[in-house]
Amino acid sequence: MTPQNEMIHCYEQIAPLSGRMLELARSGDWSGLLQLGQQIRSQVDRLREIQLEAPLEPSQLARKHDLLSRILADDAAIRDIVTPELAQLSSLLGNMHRQQHLNHAYGQ
Repeated sequence: MTPQNEMIHCYEQIAPLSGRMLELARSGDWSGLLQLGQQIRSQVDRLREIQLEAPLEPSQLARKHDLLSRILADDAAIRDIVTPELAQLSSLLGNMHRQQHLNHAYGQ
């Protein structure tokens, strides 16, 4: 497989994973989301290792653009879902931390 084809193959592996991650985020399946995130990271690591010997052909470039657009749209939608959840978790952890300090200072 040429490096160009390998690059496109990696993006083709990532795109459906990002779509599935969006489904999992919508359903609140955080452990599933993390597992798929690890799979995507593996593909991204592989992408970083690919050394192109020649530029992508116009059809490959168009395919890469389409895949990246899809991946980035999924990523933005996932962030829109996850960001409020993370803020809520941060607030809960802050409240727990304050409660522990009060318990420590004044006893239970």
